[in-house]
Amino acid sequence: MTFTSWQFGVFLTIVFGLYYLPALKAFQVHLLVLASLFFYGYGQPELLPMLAVAVLGTYLFLMLAFRQRKIWLPIGIVFNLALLAFFKYKLLFIAPTTATLSDIPAFDFLLRLPLPIGISFFVFHNISLLVDLTRRAERPPPDLTSVFLYIIFFPQLVSGPITQAANFMPQIKPKVLADVEVVEAAKWVLTGYFFKLYVANNLNTMTAYMDFPFYETVQLQDKWLLLVLYSDQIYADFFGYSSIAVGLGLLFGYRLPQNFNLPYGVNAGRT
Repeated sequence: MTFTSWQFGVFLTIVFGLYYLPALKAFQVHLLVLASLFFYGYGQPELLPMLAVAVLGTYLFLMLAFRQRKIWLPIGIVFNLALLAFFKYKLLFIAPTTATLSDIPAFDFLLRLPLPIGISFFVFHNISLLVDLTRRAERPPPDLTSVFLYIIFFPQLVSGPITQAANFMPQIKPKVLADVEVVEAAKWVLTGYFFKLYVANNLNTMTAYMDFPFYETVQLQDKWLLLVLYSDQIYADFFGYSSIAVGLGLLFGYRLPQNFNLPYGVNAGRT
């Protein structure tokens, strides 16, 4: 499910309507967690156990690191990097078309799983949680539901924007519809859809000539132009997604950081 699909529009409408029902106010965080799981598993539910293992494992190492940071923090980081390495590089060592990859059915199942969407993002998100919270030694440790929401909050689950636990965790509390900054949220969402649907998609049509065999028909000066347009396409795509995510976060009472400020400019490092 993508932000630009009609299915996402239906999904968002239902979740938003349920989220602010007075009868469900005490379960807002749980609702967002369930909605995020549905969002991630839509079309590929077989990836949900992997996501659960990643979050539960990170939570376990977080609790242990609160007691002995020097021992369990590195282990928690290695755990997450091992997940990333397994899914990123497993096809270098196995042929997925082989009938039997190993003698262990459960391991065969893992080997045949496709590359999880956004795995790089949420693995490093997990690591940031471990490092940030244990470094600050916040007490008490966050509960499992809050950790789930921080990691898999659906507006930012696939491509960000990147958040810090110290900024996001204090925002996990009951929300009321009257506090929603509707105008600001609408500006972010509309800006994001404009850049993603109009700018990025149209540039994608133009830059298709960079692929074989079309580039052979393009003159040298036009190839340089296509290179510039492609950089603009990347910018518009990621800025559009990030803007939509910021706007969606505001709709549910969470302010996500604006960490996509002039990535090609002199102030690229500023957030």
